[in-house]
Amino acid sequence: MASCSTEINLANRFVTQAPSVRAAVYFPEEAKVTLVQDEHGNYTKVLDSLDQDAFLDIMYSAYATQLRTYGIDVYIPEDQENVEVDSIHWLVVLTQMEIQGRITPYTDEYYDFIDTYEYQVPLNTVNVASWFDINDGDWHPTLFYEHNLMDDFDSHVVRKDGGYSYEYSVVAIKSDDIYNYAVFLGKLYADYTFTEMMNKYVHSEMAKTNAKPRFKMRWDPEEKMFYFVEDEDGFIELD
Repeated sequence: MASCSTEINLANRFVTQAPSVRAAVYFPEEAKVTLVQDEHGNYTKVLDSLDQDAFLDIMYSAYATQLRTYGIDVYIPEDQENVEVDSIHWLVVLTQMEIQGRITPYTDEYYDFIDTYEYQVPLNTVNVASWFDINDGDWHPTLFYEHNLMDDFDSHVVRKDGGYSYEYSVVAIKSDDIYNYAVFLGKLYADYTFTEMMNKYVHSEMAKTNAKPRFKMRWDPEEKMFYFVEDEDGFIELD
């Protein structure tokens, strides 16, 4: 841990300063919703009754609530054309969101000690892709993340009539699950936002001495602990 002291000390400084940060957060009024048909012309019906306003409002509330657990003050400016931006005044914009419903042909397989068998199961899938732009004095490169919500699938092999039988069960996505998904994504995006800003701060401070961070960190506000994470975890920075 001694060799990690520089990165951790800087990250801890960022966490300590977080309560002085105010973030103006904007989400779009609507998302782009696409329903993709499979080769048989079928499509997932779970998005047919989607209320986009409710979905985005729920996600915004979850995002703001989660960002506040890090000490960040989330607010909506009185003058949206004149938003203060600097190191302690962030502008966070969910610039674009795409929600896609499709049927994923999931391939499952099992081995009966002699042969391998494959079974293809169609699973309802809701893919949400989001693009974020953040300004803390300067615009950062656009940040991207996508995530899939799928039917709950379980399979197992049972011994039957002297042989083996493959069985599976599917719990399909319901409309309520979509709005619970909005809560999950809002919290996830907030975590990724704080992680992104914290690691950029560590990077910029170390660059002043021509050094570079050797790893990426995440702060858990409930456990009050830092965790090392893989570089690909979190937002993807776009060119």
